[in-house]
Amino acid sequence: MDKEKQTVKKFYDNWKIENFPKYINLLMEFEEDLLINIINNSDNFKKIKNNLILDCGCGHGSYYNLTKEYNAIYFDFSTNLLKKFEKKHNLKTNKICGDISNLPFKDNSFDLILCINVLEHIKDYKKALMEIKRVLKPNAMAIIVVVNKESCINEDIFNDFVVYHRPLKKSDFNNLMGFDLIKCISFYFIPPLFKIFPAFILKRILSIFHKVDIKLNEIFKNKGQFLYIELKKQE
Repeated sequence: MDKEKQTVKKFYDNWKIENFPKYINLLMEFEEDLLINIINNSDNFKKIKNNLILDCGCGHGSYYNLTKEYNAIYFDFSTNLLKKFEKKHNLKTNKICGDISNLPFKDNSFDLILCINVLEHIKDYKKALMEIKRVLKPNAMAIIVVVNKESCINEDIFNDFVVYHRPLKKSDFNNLMGFDLIKCISFYFIPPLFKIFPAFILKRILSIFHKVDIKLNEIFKNKGQFLYIELKKQE
């Protein structure tokens, strides 16, 4: 296991959200709410019926509500986070601990893969993407979310986390062998001034940004803190 991977595993195996400042919790909830809205409004996500979904890097289950009504498998690198997932959502099955760079699934298994805020923590992110492609069915979709290297926001949430991460940009997903880039938008335009505000004021600020964030991407195209990407596996 390389040094970067060890750092990430150690960080998440010791993860306790209660150890972080209140504003971190609020900002994480803000990102999650924005992303859930984007995914729920995705035409490609709406097409998923009773098909098999892989939540690859599910963590402690932040996005469980997106997939709980589907046939889904929850996969993560950290046993600690999977235990928190089980406790939070009372989910005792369909959870697997492993490495995204070596997925323990057969070729052409899944109809949709979610990979949210994972690839920026992986040194060889293209290897992980090739594993995602391998286990996707032909013409199936992968929904990817990463920290945006070309963001107009100079300070990202991970600056408060001592964990390896490397932001990526839209061009990193162009011309990937075996994938078509179907969609790329950015989101999360809240400036880093949040740290100076008490929690009750930050909540009000976030409620305003929640209403306008997606429109800001139309003005500052692909300059938000995070990129939302849809990749389609070629036949």
